[in-house]
Amino acid sequence: MDKKVHSAGIIEHSELTGRPIGLREFNSDFLAMTFGGEAFFLLEDIGIATRIEPVSVIYVPAGQRHIYDPVVPAAWQNCWVLFDGARARQAFSEIIPVIGITRLQNISDLKNHWLQMARCMFTHDKLEDEQAFCALHNILMEIKRQNIPGDASQPSSITNNVIDMMHRNLHQTQLSLKSIAIKNGIAPDSLSKRFKRETGMPLYQYFLQLKINAAKSMLANLNYRITDLADFLGIEDQYYFSRLFKKKTGLSPSNYRKQIIMKKQQRQK
Repeated sequence: MDKKVHSAGIIEHSELTGRPIGLREFNSDFLAMTFGGEAFFLLEDIGIATRIEPVSVIYVPAGQRHIYDPVVPAAWQNCWVLFDGARARQAFSEIIPVIGITRLQNISDLKNHWLQMARCMFTHDKLEDEQAFCALHNILMEIKRQNIPGDASQPSSITNNVIDMMHRNLHQTQLSLKSIAIKNGIAPDSLSKRFKRETGMPLYQYFLQLKINAAKSMLANLNYRITDLADFLGIEDQYYFSRLFKKKTGLSPSNYRKQIIMKKQQRQK
């Protein structure tokens, strides 16, 4: 049977043994929600790379290479589903999430819908598949509902656009304030002042901090080599990257990783 929802489940940290890590690619659309612990997420084609905190959803269309791995496996909890993206877009295109990350306010009914969907995976019955597809619809509706813009105290759409652009371009050496301003229909000086007013940080410093946050997430995953981090984050000088990381965190990249390993060993005792 040609199923609309191919597979789904809820993963607790105790079930991570043997789970492959690193770059992966699915033939189906992939939707996942981190509701415990933190994860590192990278979308190769677009360049999004960031640390994901609860409660957040990621959406990756079929065929796109990505990384979605726990920062600390012992604390990670997430729900996931692989589904027929073409049929989902045909049925309810207006509630398909944006590619990448959507941050939510709370779990609400999402976990219950996911449990209902996961229970439908044990049979090949058409009715069960329709029920799973209905649960997927409920999940997407709730994500859409929670993603409605909040009050005026939140960053403006322009500032959010700039932050999203930063996430998509962490591999770039630097961003052009002028080009960002043009894309958002605002004067560079006005953009610079607005961004600092709404985030508390100058635009360039915010971009550097995102790079440092991404480096922290990658250092927590022992499969990434420290020597690869600077290249990935668009920092050509390895020594400059190490000095910058130490300035921002108080530790060199190697000592930061050693600290993570020590904490992990202490938890296992």
